[in-house]
Amino acid sequence: MTDSTRQSKLMSRFVVIAGTLALFCSGFCPADAQVHGSDTETMLPEVPVAEPPPPVLSVNLTGASDYIFRGVSQTDNHVAIFGSAKVAYDHFYLAAGGENVDFHNGINTEYDLSGGWTPSLTKFDFDLGFIRYGYIGAPAGVSIDTIELHAAVARTIGPLKLGASFHHAFEYFGTKRPANYFEGNATYTIVHGLTLRGAIGRQEIDAGHSFTTWNLGPAYALNKHVAVGFRYSDTDSHADGRLYGPHYVGSVRVGF
Repeated sequence: MTDSTRQSKLMSRFVVIAGTLALFCSGFCPADAQVHGSDTETMLPEVPVAEPPPPVLSVNLTGASDYIFRGVSQTDNHVAIFGSAKVAYDHFYLAAGGENVDFHNGINTEYDLSGGWTPSLTKFDFDLGFIRYGYIGAPAGVSIDTIELHAAVARTIGPLKLGASFHHAFEYFGTKRPANYFEGNATYTIVHGLTLRGAIGRQEIDAGHSFTTWNLGPAYALNKHVAVGFRYSDTDSHADGRLYGPHYVGSVRVGF
């Protein structure tokens, strides 16, 4: 047998063996599985993508026998009407509202703009945000518009909800001075729809008038849209006039 014939037969055998190995590896070799990644992807479970919740709009209208802000009447002990709208989206919110006031200086309307973030962590609910108090009807040279930052935390334990908040104003309602407000509060659910809420707070104005305030009263939800309430409030600053004295306020709220 000549050398050329022997080489030809060896080459033929090599081609046959190589082809057989190629066919075998195309179905079973790990290297091929790595190249054809789509074959392995079908074995992994599909991870569902959570859709973000849609924005939620809520609207409220409240009528009250007085507008009490931290124990002090803002309507000279007269009736007040409040209206507000709030948009909440994935723990964030923006809100706007308005109410009547009476400061005996031409100011008769207050409007509020607020926003914040409401995360939850280990059974504690937080509210970190701001509120801007604006006023319409102020005489020339008078400005009491105020911006406050706030941080609040609450924890629900059975029928009892405990909370605390801190508010800081850079210039407190025309005083040109910073101020802080601290509050502790609690709400107890007596039966479904009926609650009792109380709070005690301290308003401190830098180098200015500071006082303590407290309130207590029940509220009852007639249904998911209508609620009524009654609140007693007072301060330790009666010497500053009847607006700082005890108040008994009834209210009706309608919300959607």
